[in-house]
Amino acid sequence: MFERMKSGWRLARMVRKSVSRDRGLYLFPILTGILGVVIFAVTFLLLFIEIPVSSSSSNFYFYIIGLFVAYVAVYFVTTLILLGMLICYRSFNTDSPKSFRESLGMAWGYKAKAFEWALFYSVLLMILRAIESRFRGIGGIIVGAIGSFAITVATFFAIPAILDFNVGPIKAVEQSVSTIRKNFGTTFGGIIYIDLYTTIFTLGGFLLLMASIFLIGSALPLILLLAIFAISIILIILGLILNFTYMNVFKMILFDYLNGKGLPEGFDEAMIRASFKKSRYLGSGGTGI
Repeated sequence: MFERMKSGWRLARMVRKSVSRDRGLYLFPILTGILGVVIFAVTFLLLFIEIPVSSSSSNFYFYIIGLFVAYVAVYFVTTLILLGMLICYRSFNTDSPKSFRESLGMAWGYKAKAFEWALFYSVLLMILRAIESRFRGIGGIIVGAIGSFAITVATFFAIPAILDFNVGPIKAVEQSVSTIRKNFGTTFGGIIYIDLYTTIFTLGGFLLLMASIFLIGSALPLILLLAIFAISIILIILGLILNFTYMNVFKMILFDYLNGKGLPEGFDEAMIRASFKKSRYLGSGGTGI
């Protein structure tokens, strides 16, 4: 287990090193964050509209529809930008690298599939929230956690599948699940990918944020508290940007590798295989491809 963890750390370092060759990739999560915050702000305001809680009220249904539209909008934008980022990363490893604008332009060609995916994913989340709302207390937390985990696993490789095969959401999920079953079986989750680098930013920012909250009312000058708070937010945002970039690039690299497309320059196949949990699919006899 410890050996796989060390391999996972090295694997994360390979991903960071590969991404750092084209720092323009970081523009994609920044754009995603800006647009996501704008859309979220609209949704956040909707949550504070005073509406009757009765499910028979027409305002209630308008409220639910508004939330659903916000979900779709967020995931549509996020999916398009993510596709652009993956296109940009792939092109950088070829003889004809694409710019930020060119990559987004190519991603726009997937707009119909991106909208279908956003619609599909939003419906899944709304169903999950409806089921979760039927339970109280710890039961709701457990149901939500199990449902979220199931959705995450089933859709793990969905975006790379949309990019590679230009398919709709059902086919993308089928391709994602097929890749998992074919190469991992019941051991999926047995791949170790631990990026301590991004964790330092996110966790450090969170701890500073907690410190700034607890220090409110202390003898520290207000300007110092505001500075600590600002630094904590910057660290958290930076950690989220890095994690978005590295994790999604890693998913595509792994998806390509498991589907026989090889690895980008600078990646050690032995290191990737060492980070897998041994199974009958990924034993010494092959990759399961």
